[in-house]
Amino acid sequence: MSERDLAAERLLPTPPVGREWTPIRHGESGDRVYRRSDGAAYAKIASGKAAALLEGERDRIAWLAAFRIVSPVVYDWIAAEHAACLVLRAIPGVPASELAAPDLKKAWPSIARQLKALHELPAEACPFERRLASMFDRAADVVARDAVNLDFLAPEI
Repeated sequence: MSERDLAAERLLPTPPVGREWTPIRHGESGDRVYRRSDGAAYAKIASGKAAALLEGERDRIAWLAAFRIVSPVVYDWIAAEHAACLVLRAIPGVPASELAAPDLKKAWPSIARQLKALHELPAEACPFERRLASMFDRAADVVARDAVNLDFLAPEI
């Protein structure tokens, strides 16, 4: 682990007594992700240029909170010169990716309601740029840089 990565790890806040942070994976963005041992919170640490992207995630989550959409809540934001740590309240429930097919089928109505509510938010009031044209440009850039992460594509693609 680089010295910069070690410095970033120091951004993890001290958990409550009797709890600890457990590394669970790297996120799609390359962020390091931790789960608190009681399951009530997650922490994401980003270094370098990715710290600005993590700040954007923090801002989007905070903006979304006003609309009563099921989403994480920002517990803490710790920033340093070359890294940042975002601590989020865990969303209750089980990730859809961990459900067996029959249970996932039962969960779809709830998932669909949340997506419907999200898509009914007033787009003109959203301060974040994620329009389709800009997302196509972003995708073209990733492909041009040969930076497609094949682990996030379905095997049949």
